[in-house]
Amino acid sequence: MTSPQTTSRDRSFRSQLARVLTEVFAPAVLVAALILVSSFVPDGFQAGLLFALVAVFFIAVLPFAVVVVLTRRGNLTDHHISRRSQRAPVLGGAIVSVLVGLWVLAGMGAPAGLMTMIISVLVGIVAVLIVNLVWKLSAHTAVAVFFAAAMAAYFGPWGLLAAVVPVAVGWSRIRLGAHTVAQVLAGGAVGLLIGVGFALLPGR
Repeated sequence: MTSPQTTSRDRSFRSQLARVLTEVFAPAVLVAALILVSSFVPDGFQAGLLFALVAVFFIAVLPFAVVVVLTRRGNLTDHHISRRSQRAPVLGGAIVSVLVGLWVLAGMGAPAGLMTMIISVLVGIVAVLIVNLVWKLSAHTAVAVFFAAAMAAYFGPWGLLAAVVPVAVGWSRIRLGAHTVAQVLAGGAVGLLIGVGFALLPGR
């Protein structure tokens, strides 16, 4: 028979694991990983390094840095932006940063595959923003599903192993009480739609 103390430890472990998964597979982390893949896979490390650094800065680092600063100042409840009412300005700022990044990369002559990836990310941000104006969905899960779809597009059957990421992320968001099952599924649907669209696009 399981003791109350053992049950409490199990719950504590699962909650801690959920927090770790939420941080390790946070949207900024997965987007940065996708940018690196889309920069290095087609043309190699050296050819894609500069483009990757610029893209990661504008698409992932800068928006997340703004979120961290706003959180420390008390403008946001947390760096995951748990309150739906706080998301629109942050997502709007992220859109501006992505657009600037696209403009800079276009001027640098960035490869089509990287530009296609960034445009897909931009579409995802816009979709999440529109939905979040009226209802809270899981942006974590949306990005995680898009990540898995993109990995499958790049690496074929081996890329399907990335499917564990959205499963882990979805579980963690529900476990932490950040989202309901419906919100996680809705985020997954958005990510899948954009991921399939990315996989079907030429020039990636």
